[in-house]
Formats: sequence, C-alpha cells, structure tokens
Amino acid sequence: MFKSQHHRTFNYLAIAASAMAVAGGLAISEAVPAGAVAAPAASFTECPAIGSAPSCEILLVVNADNTVKVEGDPSVGPFDGSDDTLVGIINNSTVPVKAVTVTDPGSDLSGFDGDGICSGDYGSWNGASGCPYGPTGYEGPGTSFVTDTSLPDSAEVDFTGGLAPGGHAYFSLEGALTSAELTAREGGLTGFTISGSDKSTTGQADKQATGSPADAKECKSLFGQAEYKAAENVGRSIVGVWQTAGLATAASFLKHFLDGTGTAINLSEPSATASEIKKSKEFTAENSNVLTYIKQQLDGGATQIQLPTPNPLHAFAFTSWLTEPDLYAAFRYTHGLDVSGSGRLVGAHYVGTLTYVISESYGFNAQNSLFHLGPPMRYLQTVCGSPYYPRGAHWFPITVTISETFDLPALIA
Repeated sequence: MFKSQHHRTFNYLAIAASAMAVAGGLAISEAVPAGAVAAPAASFTECPAIGSAPSCEILLVVNADNTVKVEGDPSVGPFDGSDDTLVGIINNSTVPVKAVTVTDPGSDLSGFDGDGICSGDYGSWNGASGCPYGPTGYEGPGTSFVTDTSLPDSAEVDFTGGLAPGGHAYFSLEGALTSAELTAREGGLTGFTISGSDKSTTGQADKQATGSPADAKECKSLFGQAEYKAAENVGRSIVGVWQTAGLATAASFLKHFLDGTGTAINLSEPSATASEIKKSKEFTAENSNVLTYIKQQLDGGATQIQLPTPNPLHAFAFTSWLTEPDLYAAFRYTHGLDVSGSGRLVGAHYVGTLTYVISESYGFNAQNSLFHLGPPMRYLQTVCGSPYYPRGAHWFPITVTISETFDLPALIA
C-alpha cells in the first residue's frame, strides 16, 4: 500500500469504542426607584433657620430598604429669597450612608454661583460660625459635593465618615427646587466602571490550520477518499454518542466542525452552554476572585477599575472530564476572556453587573488526542479540510457571553 507524506492509518473501531465507553460511563443529569413625593406632617427640624428659610424646604429621607424619599414643605421658600434651596437629610436605615445623588431636570442645581448658605449673606445663623464647610459655600457641616459639568442638573452629596443611622445633615443647592421634581438615590454621581482582558493563546497553536491545495489533491486520491470517509463516519458517530450521553455543547460543536462552514458560533444567556459555564467550578472561582479584587479597589476609592492578568483575570480551562465532560470535550482550553461592567454605591453596598465574554477557536491541533478522536478530525480539518476540499471540516470561532450581577458590602470610612 502506498501512502503519501500526510497519510496515516487510524483505528476507527477503537476510537468509536473508546468514546462510547467513556460516554457510557457518565451519570447524565439534568435601578433604585425614583424618590417618592410626600407632604410632611410638620415642619422639618433637620435644618437651622437660614436667611428667608425657617427650616429645610426639602427633606431627603433614607428608608430602611435604602431607597430615598423626597419630602417638601410648601410653607418654606428659597433661603436667599430668590432661587436657592435649603435641603436636609435624615438616615432612617440601619447602615451609614456614604453618599446620595440628587437630580432635578433643567434645574442647574450644581451650578453654584456664590450665594450658598456660607456666603455670608444671611447673618449669624446656628452653624454660620463653622463656615465655610467646603469650597463652593453651599456645603453644610460634614458634607461635600462631587459634580460633573456634563451633568449640571445633578450633584453627588458625600457625608464625612458616612451619615450614621438616625443621623441627619443639611446643605444647600442652586435653584428653586421642588419635591415634585427632585429625585434622589443613594450612591455616587457617575458610579464606577470595570474592564479587563486576557488574550491567552493556551491550546491554540495550529488549531486554525486549513491545509492547502496540495492536501486537497491528496484527499481526492483513492486512499485519501477512503481515509476521509472513514474519519467522517467516526466523527458523525461520536456526535450521536455525545448527544445520547447528554453532552449537548460538545455534540453541537463537533457537528458544526464536520459541516465545514467555518461560521462563528456566538452564545449568550439563556443558552444552555452559557448556563453550564456559569455553574462550573472554573467560572465560579474566577468570578469570586474578580469580585474580591473589585471590592478592594472600590474600598480604596477607585472608580475606574482595570482587572490585571493573570490574577484575578485569566482565560478558563476546563480540565476535568470526570466532573465537567461536556465543557471538557467542547472547549478544554479557551483562547481569551474579556470583562466589562459598571455599578454604583447603594446604601452600604456596591451593586452592579459584570459581563464576561469567553472566546475560543474550535479545531484540532497536531497534539490534540481527545480519546483518539483528535488525529482523524485533524485529518478532516487539513488534508480534507474546507475550503480547499469543499466537503471537508473547518475550524470556527466561538464566543460565549455571561452576565453576572453583584452586591458587595462597602467599607464606609
């Protein structure tokens, strides 16, 4: 028997028997709501009398569930007699409040123009002796502002050391604000962002090979066709074995490979593959490490978090056939991982969402055995591979997208 340089003989009965035996041994199993408006029962006492205002015109009430209610006293007008508002806050929750963000569309409430409560224009009121409490003159005791010129109708109000449960504070804002228009929520003005990427090449060497015109010519030979048909039959039979064994992802990927289109497969929740990865020990450990790092950075004051590699961010490798046979047969090693996310402080918690995008190239390199299935599949991919041999197999790219919400306890300074 004459064989070309690429031609090899595979024991297809042994391959099929091995895959069936292994598969046969498996045990198959199956935004915080806007501030609500309410009328007060009596005049607010959280603010001193300043200028024309005998007390707070608006009171922010932090509820036990960390929502913020906006109340207004219609008997109180602007403290400057024109267009500035005295605001109080009381914390009725059980945890300290680090910050709240207030918003009133069209108000320009963070456009501080020099006539706040500490401007010196309102006489000697209770607390005036401590002025100024901050650079704008609108701050009250123990308060400070974070503003953004692109968000003139909003302001973040921070409380030094956190506003304790049962505690209260006061400050002033620009504009004649009303409880009907003003909304408030716990947390910072712009929140925080998270990003990271690991483009590891683990397990990718030569997986994207497609052969050549010379290889395709060999495939069309008498011996090449015999090899092609035998390998194709084994591949299709293993698809059936894996389907029967409940290895749905592995079976679908192998079938797509054999069909030879080379088109990408992009999966996201609620796909079975994404759900399976999300439950895996590899993803669970990765997500836990990422969240631990995020909390450390947030507690340190970071607002733009870049996840470093290889710790805590690294591409997944599903290395156990016994515990995760479907993911092992479908992926084993993966090529890359991208993570993005955002969140904000709500009460004493950092809340947000992370999006993981796992990338992989499905193909067979020269070192891939996969229970003796690798060599014949490699032959189909290269010697008889598409596009040079139109009916041949072809590697293809894969992405799997997973979303994960988080709620982390915040360190209140």
